[in-house]
Amino acid sequence: MAEGEKCECWSTKTIDWVKQNKRTVRIGLVVFLLVFGFANLQMYHYSETCEFCGLLCHEMNVHYSSFMESKHHNEHVHNCHECHVGAGMKGFLHAKLSDGTHDTFEHLKGTFADGRIIEVAEDSVPTVNSNCIRCHSEGYTKDQTHLPAVAVSTRKISEGVFKNLMCTDCHAGLVHPHMPGDLFKAYTEMKKSHPDAKIEPIGTYKDVECLGCHKNTTPEVVKEWTNSGHAKKGVTCDGCHGNDHSVIKERSGHVTAASCAQCHEKAYNEFKETKHIQGRVVATVAGQDVMTKQLSMYLCKDCHRFGMIRPWDETGEDCGSCHLGHVFSKQEASKSTACEKCHTGGAFPDHSQLDVSENSPHGKMYAKWSERMGRTPACQECHGPEHSHNFEKFSVVHESL
Repeated sequence: MAEGEKCECWSTKTIDWVKQNKRTVRIGLVVFLLVFGFANLQMYHYSETCEFCGLLCHEMNVHYSSFMESKHHNEHVHNCHECHVGAGMKGFLHAKLSDGTHDTFEHLKGTFADGRIIEVAEDSVPTVNSNCIRCHSEGYTKDQTHLPAVAVSTRKISEGVFKNLMCTDCHAGLVHPHMPGDLFKAYTEMKKSHPDAKIEPIGTYKDVECLGCHKNTTPEVVKEWTNSGHAKKGVTCDGCHGNDHSVIKERSGHVTAASCAQCHEKAYNEFKETKHIQGRVVATVAGQDVMTKQLSMYLCKDCHRFGMIRPWDETGEDCGSCHLGHVFSKQEASKSTACEKCHTGGAFPDHSQLDVSENSPHGKMYAKWSERMGRTPACQECHGPEHSHNFEKFSVVHESL
């Protein structure tokens, strides 16, 4: 019998058998579909686990182990999908068909066989960011003011375009290894093995790398910046400090007034005309006048910060004396406390310039104006009127007040 006749005979017999055993075939088909559906359901559930991502793909091992050891592996975050899959069917399909297919293809190509670390795709970063906000908006956060502050913050990217600040810009390396996070971890490991050695980060870094590392080293500074007007207008670390870490370290993070003047030119020009910068004679020693700029002794320089000459800054200007911290609050700098910390004498009240005792001129004016205004007037209402930074200008609060 020919081969074609054998196939036709076999198929005929199969069809005849199916016709004679319809009930058996139906039951078998139902059982097959149930088993197939159950197997796919189990596979789907397994694909949702961290083990599927971390153990099947060798290049994901470091991500798996870092997540399992992080604080984000808790009762609220059960698997990778909590962070990496977006909301709804659209988010699910994007994660499976775009990210999953791409990573599988790269895995089969052996792209990461050399030990390189997989980074999240650029178009998936907003998904991670939205999941951060979703989870931490539900109350899983220590600081309830942080998210509202970040919501109005922007940062400036290389093209000069403003875009939203992503959570991972600051919190890089928080769960998985990332360049800024790796840098900090490598640094701390080196310090552990060489506790007496002076090991400092060197090189140039951009804003995201600064934020990622300093979220670990100086978290309060990053938090202050996030709540500042600078953050809302896209002014980031390298915009003020520069990008060379060695130079920043040499200057102990100090930012020159000339750097501030790039944006605040009017305030800078007004302030440099005042005695705060020019200095004044405070004593005569051996026939030589001693200027405030020369008062660099331990207790003196706490107040006499203006005019201090540094090797890398001959001007001696210091905006940070009044605009404290990384908040640089205009409101705080407009209060009398910004002036009082120096002008009430500091460590040496005996040579204070501001006598606010009851019988002093300032004390009498304070009492009179406080009664009329219902509050104590700030120094800046008389000194440096109309928001001027030239405090040599002076105007008395109007009598009608």
